[in-house]
Amino acid sequence: MIGMSGGFWEWVIRSDAGLAVRVGVGVSILGVLAVAEIRRRGREARRWREYLFLLFAAGVAMAYGVVNDLITAGISWEYYYYGKGLDVVLGATVPPAVGALRWEAAVVGMKSTWTAGLIGGVALLIANNPRKGREQLPYGALCGLVPMMVAWAGLWAAVLGVVGYMGFLARFSGDFAELVREDLFRPRRFMCVYGIHLGGYVGGLIGAIAGVVWIVRKRGGGKGIASCGRG
Repeated sequence: MIGMSGGFWEWVIRSDAGLAVRVGVGVSILGVLAVAEIRRRGREARRWREYLFLLFAAGVAMAYGVVNDLITAGISWEYYYYGKGLDVVLGATVPPAVGALRWEAAVVGMKSTWTAGLIGGVALLIANNPRKGREQLPYGALCGLVPMMVAWAGLWAAVLGVVGYMGFLARFSGDFAELVREDLFRPRRFMCVYGIHLGGYVGGLIGAIAGVVWIVRKRGGGKGIASCGRG
């Protein structure tokens, strides 16, 4: 019985099907909470808008992750095959089939970005929480900040991708330095993709901070908030 339980949780946490289940459960929970609030409060219900915003933020982040990994899979298949352990899924043939590689890379992108989008969305909602003397910004304004966070992620991904390709990341990693010495896995391309992924997270964090700062400043502007419209 213990073995079955361990296998189940391993499936839920690590497998692609388990990811779909986790996302589905999360969406279902938010949906049930939204419906319950609407039934309880009617036209005064507000929380459902927050839930929709979080789904929007997570969805945009996942779309970024998919596009990012489809592109980077073409730069360095080795990064995914060896660096992300996709050799277990794709088999022993190298280089792996392009279609299968890109599909698995897209799955990796979704796995690694949906939580980041969710966290970024939560940060914006917290910054927009009700406070005495400060009117909340409309959800349309918050939605406009999500593409801005993605733009920051893309900008820093490009910057650190160039840094990685030029070999500067080898100075901070013994593994990368060894790749360069041994000329393994087309090291410049490998480090380029690593830099792109690292830059995406750095840029996303910067974008989230910028969004929070913008919200705080905008809400502190008093009457100027009205110009944003109402949610």
